[in-house]
Amino acid sequence: MKKIFKVGILSLLIILLLPLNQGMDKNDKPARNTEDILVIAGIPFAERENLEIPKPSWKEIEQILPTLKEVGVNAIFIWAPYEHRVTELGETITAYTENGEVELELSHCVHIKDYLKPDPDRGSEEDFLHMIETAHSLGIKVIPQLQITVAIPGDFVYDEHFDWILKSIYDKPAVNWPWPPFSHGYTVNKAHPDLINYVTNVIVPHWIKNWSVDGIYLDSPGMAYCDPYIKELCEDVGCAPGYECLTPVDGYYSPEPLVIAMKNKIEQLEKEVGKDLIFPAEACVKTWRDMPDDVIIKACKGEPYAYQIDPRVDRSLGEYFDWTLSYNFRALLKNIYEKGEASYSKNYVDFLKMIENELEGKYTETAKFVNMWNYFHKFAYLLDQEIADCFITLQVTAPGKIVWIGVYQLPPQDDIVGEYFGYNSSFLKQWYTKLVEIKRKYHALQSDNIEDALISPKIKGIIAYNRWDEKESVTVVVNVNDEPVSCRLKTRFKGERIKVYDVLSGKKFEGDPENLEVEVPAYTPRILVEERPVEVEIRKPREKFLYIFDREIMPFFDTVIIGKITVEVDAGDEDGIERVEFYVDNVLKFTDYNEPYLWLWDKFAMGRHVIKAVAYDNEGNKAEDKIKIIIFNLGG
Repeated sequence: MKKIFKVGILSLLIILLLPLNQGMDKNDKPARNTEDILVIAGIPFAERENLEIPKPSWKEIEQILPTLKEVGVNAIFIWAPYEHRVTELGETITAYTENGEVELELSHCVHIKDYLKPDPDRGSEEDFLHMIETAHSLGIKVIPQLQITVAIPGDFVYDEHFDWILKSIYDKPAVNWPWPPFSHGYTVNKAHPDLINYVTNVIVPHWIKNWSVDGIYLDSPGMAYCDPYIKELCEDVGCAPGYECLTPVDGYYSPEPLVIAMKNKIEQLEKEVGKDLIFPAEACVKTWRDMPDDVIIKACKGEPYAYQIDPRVDRSLGEYFDWTLSYNFRALLKNIYEKGEASYSKNYVDFLKMIENELEGKYTETAKFVNMWNYFHKFAYLLDQEIADCFITLQVTAPGKIVWIGVYQLPPQDDIVGEYFGYNSSFLKQWYTKLVEIKRKYHALQSDNIEDALISPKIKGIIAYNRWDEKESVTVVVNVNDEPVSCRLKTRFKGERIKVYDVLSGKKFEGDPENLEVEVPAYTPRILVEERPVEVEIRKPREKFLYIFDREIMPFFDTVIIGKITVEVDAGDEDGIERVEFYVDNVLKFTDYNEPYLWLWDKFAMGRHVIKAVAYDNEGNKAEDKIKIIIFNLGG
């Protein structure tokens, strides 16, 4: 009875406080939000016959979630979560062309049988839902992939909604164009009203409400078809073999209506389910007709990916997505590995700026990665132990707040695939763990600001840049050469003479911030920050959030706590932390000597109070952080 009384009183407080939150300014963002960083781990989904490994089951995925959490992952990406099949070697479809029927061989691709049924090859629906529940209990979001781009006989769209496939001028289903790089099937018409209705009113609500996922990733959102204009253009200039426009489509069909409808539906469901939902996508290009003629001509001649680095291409579809993948960044790392022009520091920074300001980052956030599922084998050398730490450092310290860790770099199955391709997955895990923690700690690394910092030597393989925000600056320098290099850097650290240290190795440097000399060993990254005796930050509760019985509920007009709260503190120092003290209104409540630094406050408390954390290093130096809160707790 006593417990019921307490719950009733606290529930009344919630009802009374909620109207106050409705007047909260939408632009009034919380001052602290380290979870603005999204660290996504891709989960493998396909059998690898050459490695004799099956699909990881839902239960196996659930088992590795705590390991991913240790790395700092707060979201997993589920490829092909639905019942599907994968095209077999030698499988073909028929293209109906002006010269008759042509058999086209299909490349590896997932084709969906049932969008509403979790992949039974990986276990039962109960297993699937339990995996999601476990992920949520660990603070890990689950983002599934939605692919509704191509169709072949035997899949859902072809067999049950044939009219959703684009028709060519020959009144037959149109195939993707150009075929060699996009040889996946017939082109689905994402502008079809019935398809839009099915996706937005059946798939999206089912996944978010029934599966309780945290958003939907739209795979290959564009539509790869050709029309009579492209056909004529290609015939005029001549086509590379296989790049002919076989099935031209009359008219313009854009995926934009589907994307807008999905965006609106997800925003509606956010309110219904009471949590933030994520709507990312693979890319933000609409159709070939949204590109300049010379880019189309390059595609006709066998250069289908030239559009990826052309700023003239219309990427405005990106404004509807929370983020898109940056394949350009992986290509940039490849160029560095090969000691191309991008391995000059200034060129690297300039290309990053182009990604952020003129290409996919012009309209939305970009998720950068070292490697991922698509063409994994072609870039596996970027994960070699000798140099992987350099590329992971470039990835994680790049502008933005999203870190995408592709499949086979973390569990599951990372050890088997790593052995096959010759990389050490334990080494990757160690570096991702270290760098994710650094990105969370230094907010300058979460900003969009970047500039070249290298004075000398201006040679290939030495990349140095400054990252900064209004409070701090960080300088990153990476040497991908096989010899040590002495660099001179123009940093943003303040003062006539400064002391900095490399957070990766602990090595210290001292000198003129505008001409700082730094030794960098072969195949080594450094992340330079100013020396700080002690750093401490209260991670929970966060400013201007509502907490109910130790759970973060939503942004609020003030920091309001109903029931108990676990105060979580981050503390760090180059010499080590000796202890962290927890205070309420300057009265010591608890001392923690070991990480993680936590204190459960579950005593009677009402009204306004100040929580303070004081961290001491091993030399006796200290620092503190405070947060003002309103609490209603009737006691444990």
